[in-house]
Amino acid sequence: MTDLDPLFSYDARPGQTLAVHMTGVADVGQQLVENAGENPYGDDWSAVIETLAWTHDIGKLTEYFQTYLEHKTRTLAPTEELTYHGTFGGFVTAWALAVRGMSRQTTAAGFYAVAKHHSVLPNMRSDFADFCLDRPYVDQQYELAQTQLDSIDDTAAEAADVVIRQATNGAFGWDDYTAKGLETVRTTLNDIRKSGLDAEFYGCALRAWSTLVAADKADASGLGDSPQLRTTPRPDSRALDAVVSSLSDTELPDGTSASAYLDVPQRPLPDENWHYSDRLAALRTAANGRATSTLLERHAAGDRVFELTLPTGFGKTFSGLRAGLKLADKLDSRVIYALPYTSIIDQVDEEVQKVFGVSPLNPEYTVHHHLADTRTSLSGTDDPSSGRDTLHAESWRSGLVLTTFTQLFESLAGPGNVQSMKLPALQDSVIIVDEPQAISLDWWGLVGRVTQHLSEEYNATTVLMTATQPRLLTHLPNAPTPTPLVDMHTTCTGLLRDAPRVQFDLHDSLTEYLDGTDATPLSLVDAAEAIDTNLGSSTNELAIVNTVSCATALSESLLDGRLALGSELLEYLRSTDGEEFNAAAYLQHLATRHPDAEGVVASLTTRLRPVDRRALLQCLDLILDDETTTPFDDVPTVTVSTQLIEAGVDLSFDRLYRDYGPLPSMVQAAGRCNRRFGGPTASVTVWRLDSPADDNYVPSQLIYGDRSLLRPSKVALGELRYGDGSVISEQDMLTTGVETYYEALHTQRDTADRADDLVTAFDRAQGKKLRNESVVSQDYPTQDVFVLVSGNDMEAHDAYARHRKDEKWSSARSAFHSLKPTLVSVPVDEESDEKTPLVIRVDEDSQDYDLETGGGVDLSGRIDALEK
Repeated sequence: MTDLDPLFSYDARPGQTLAVHMTGVADVGQQLVENAGENPYGDDWSAVIETLAWTHDIGKLTEYFQTYLEHKTRTLAPTEELTYHGTFGGFVTAWALAVRGMSRQTTAAGFYAVAKHHSVLPNMRSDFADFCLDRPYVDQQYELAQTQLDSIDDTAAEAADVVIRQATNGAFGWDDYTAKGLETVRTTLNDIRKSGLDAEFYGCALRAWSTLVAADKADASGLGDSPQLRTTPRPDSRALDAVVSSLSDTELPDGTSASAYLDVPQRPLPDENWHYSDRLAALRTAANGRATSTLLERHAAGDRVFELTLPTGFGKTFSGLRAGLKLADKLDSRVIYALPYTSIIDQVDEEVQKVFGVSPLNPEYTVHHHLADTRTSLSGTDDPSSGRDTLHAESWRSGLVLTTFTQLFESLAGPGNVQSMKLPALQDSVIIVDEPQAISLDWWGLVGRVTQHLSEEYNATTVLMTATQPRLLTHLPNAPTPTPLVDMHTTCTGLLRDAPRVQFDLHDSLTEYLDGTDATPLSLVDAAEAIDTNLGSSTNELAIVNTVSCATALSESLLDGRLALGSELLEYLRSTDGEEFNAAAYLQHLATRHPDAEGVVASLTTRLRPVDRRALLQCLDLILDDETTTPFDDVPTVTVSTQLIEAGVDLSFDRLYRDYGPLPSMVQAAGRCNRRFGGPTASVTVWRLDSPADDNYVPSQLIYGDRSLLRPSKVALGELRYGDGSVISEQDMLTTGVETYYEALHTQRDTADRADDLVTAFDRAQGKKLRNESVVSQDYPTQDVFVLVSGNDMEAHDAYARHRKDEKWSSARSAFHSLKPTLVSVPVDEESDEKTPLVIRVDEDSQDYDLETGGGVDLSGRIDALEK
């Protein structure tokens, strides 16, 4: 190619020359597009990224930028714009791609990738038109570019020649660009505008831009030299094999072990005459074995989109995770496991750490959501270090990534600059979408579109995994049809028919509503009395309500004469400051303080600090575990929760109550009842609750009515009720109920025929519009609040505030990570301009934070009085 020596005389940033930086970006970029093949327009990604890597910073060769680096001010240039390098680099990139014979669409994608590599992608069709047609603005851009070109020609022509030759594989040099490069670029971009940007353009531009951003940041941080970037370390899938085998040692009536299904997945399924426990062991193991074998076989045959549908309690999580890891092993890629809520990630995280013996700090494993300490300890220590550790984790370079729908789908649709760094990791990845029914309806069409994009552009494999499959892809136009990983739904629900875990009892408040009579919702006071009446001396019950205010009101009624599980938690956390929470020790502490407790109430809502919610769930896990002894084993326990508990939480209650809502939510909630099978059939009471006494709304209507989710439930329940019956089996709910609900919902929404605004935005390259959309439907503004309880909390916040004041942003980010377990998002009347979280310091006498009823932080009328 050519000697790089001339480039060593110019700096990309203090302490790094352009020769070193461009070489590093090119090297990392090639790693990031390994196996990527061709883009939608037949251009080789390796060649495209080679050009982008070498041209993206060519504008830094101007005397204006070099002076800015030396003096740390842009004011010495005739105009500040002359010190910017993005647009000039974009022009050179467009010319280089064009002369290399790349397609028009690839040329436009490369232009935007370089021009915006320090910012974000706009609504590109309209922006592209403006860039070509807004004559005064366009003339100004080319005049600036000509001035920058003249500067490089006068002071750095030899270095620029090196860049151009590297970018064009030696075919062209700087003189070729100076001759008529800008003229060619202007003509080329205008021709592209006339020909238009097609539906595949946005995905192509996203990939080009995100790859350049990731490579640029990796090299600038020093991560490009890290061996963890060059490999994909994964947790050892054999560890999960061992766990699954140990859980499959049940001896079956035919004399074999259930584990035989791991070796021969297609063995005949168990006979219905077997005992239910033997059938369950066999079905769980068969599901695991078949999911893995089918995924490997059908992937080899070309399938890329799958679904795994199993009732709760039939081993869905381990089946999907093991299958995904086996395929990732084969592809030398990664598994990305996405869940709807941060509140249910903790339990999966605990299982992963226990099974594989890994920490989220290890290169093999990353936990990424807005409350996680997302970093990888590249130095082998737990101490926060440079931004490299965060960069590695947020780029999803680990072999197993546990994340949220928000991180996954918003990054695929309209990512910010840093958010985009994870996209290169999607190449050949296995993406498990757990509980897809929780995806906002507004995003169903776009999820189908990006699933198609994932398989076509990244050769990624998607697995939709749930007990209540929404079949959203099946009903979407042009979306891939998922291949079932197991065909066992009828056999599994047959076991539930023969050995029913639960039955759904429709309360009068609901049946009257379903029958169309003048139905009156059940008051929360009457609901509390019903729970009291059914609560036996050794019974534990769960009530799931639709709003936080309902949870606090119901908890208040139930706490009369009972002990709040969280009543001593804050004091205990202060007394054990800095130590890992010990649920058994806390329960003993609570029992010592309250030796005569006749009942316990646990309240769980999203208004509680994540650290407190996690502690309460750990305590409940011990109390409900038959094999663990606690001081409260013989004390009646009632748990009141919002919907956060109804998916992904491995707790099993004796009886359950659920406020009316979407039928799949009611089915998911039932998965928290009699989860272990055995004993008499448990009751899941579904009632239609009223709001707290001081309010005037029906909670189910408030939360689900405007989203049109109640009508399909009414249709499905009408199909399931025989006459005026009020009892429905779990089998019927899982089969006829779920199927009828989703058919009614898809028909109601005209899923197959309706135009989808977000899909249109993707196809029309509306990056700005998509970036402003959120997976989480929220109809009200919120305010983030740090709730500080312990000395460690206070010290961490003081450090955070100090680092921000001193503008030590890396240190401030590390301090913020340590504060995330104390962060609560609270609804407010008006959105505040203050983006920094507010602060509440909770001492022994404070009334600012209600842990006992789940009310958490109440900011009503108090925002101005809080410390900032």
